[in-house]
Amino acid sequence: MTRRLDFFYDTLLEFQTPVTDHEFVLSCVPPSFPGQEIDVTDFTVEPGAKLSRQLDPFGNLLFYGCVPTPHTSFHYQVKGRAVIDHSKSDGEGLMPFYKYQSKYTKPSSEMLAFLRGLVLPSGTIERAWALAEAIYDYLTYLPGSTGTATKAEEAFSMRQGVCQDYAHIFLSLAREAGLTARYVSGLPEGSGETHAWCEVYADGKWVGIDPTRLKMTDEGYIRIGVGRDFGDCPMERGVFHGVTDQDVKVYMQVSEQ
Repeated sequence: MTRRLDFFYDTLLEFQTPVTDHEFVLSCVPPSFPGQEIDVTDFTVEPGAKLSRQLDPFGNLLFYGCVPTPHTSFHYQVKGRAVIDHSKSDGEGLMPFYKYQSKYTKPSSEMLAFLRGLVLPSGTIERAWALAEAIYDYLTYLPGSTGTATKAEEAFSMRQGVCQDYAHIFLSLAREAGLTARYVSGLPEGSGETHAWCEVYADGKWVGIDPTRLKMTDEGYIRIGVGRDFGDCPMERGVFHGVTDQDVKVYMQVSEQ
């Protein structure tokens, strides 16, 4: 089913004291590929900076820039339209490293014991869904309980986390269960913060599964980045001169056109 969506994504970083020579990389603009057509109507970065554009090895769209002058805030915003139709997706090449554990997904002995206790079906999608159900039942969604540096084994031990943690735990168990799986960041239909989910490789295609919401992803999801884990596709990363604390505010909205 074809969905036509309007999307809006806004991030504000506020620094307590001025910083300078702020070099940044943004991965906040959804790319176009078979099954997802993107028309960006507005993309702004403040303070203004000259941006260079390239694709990374995972196929993510990156924008590089630098703000050399002193500033106490950094703001970027993207608006656009998306046409999503999964029936038009083609077979993407399979990168072997999606089969193996990565920095955020290395399982603990506790996680391996949990996996051994599950009775999993043989089919790829059926197995992925059974894992998602087990994780959904095991964890409690609790905003603020973890951070971007939290690894799968830490969130699993606490039995709580946010979408990033659900995704990392799913990836860890899925890879141990013989599945090829990757991390996805993007914008789901609705409003609030950005979201993370997973995709498993089945029959020559990537199939989306959202362990946080316990659903297969549909045309209400707009993909921005993919990777082995969160570390491969954060929305923003950067370095600057200055000693300061910073506060981050994020808001996104996706709605039917």
